[in-house]
Amino acid sequence: MISGAIPKRLIILNITVTAIYTTGVVSALYASFLWPAQGTAMSMSSGLINGVATVLLTLLIDPRLAVLSEKTLRGELPLTRMNSMYGWMIISRLAGTLLAQLLLVPLAIWLGWVMS
Repeated sequence: MISGAIPKRLIILNITVTAIYTTGVVSALYASFLWPAQGTAMSMSSGLINGVATVLLTLLIDPRLAVLSEKTLRGELPLTRMNSMYGWMIISRLAGTLLAQLLLVPLAIWLGWVMS
């Protein structure tokens, strides 16, 4: 846990999903540069990457945040813990944006493999 029982797994998942979302469109454009014969199809394929990120967000991150929010509204968790959680979620989004720089080329190559 990070700083007062904030789930590390949730933070790491948020970093990963944010990185995937951030690089989705740019990776598709880069894939269209790498495979010009399929440029139009590649540039329109960012939905493949963003679809994976959406599924991960919907299944792994949102339910946990919803449960923590509900517990806070009921008074089972202190408001300061929820504020800390959202602070860490914002920091993890920044970290995910930085991680996206490393995923740009591998995701473009993955798109090329999927679309070929």
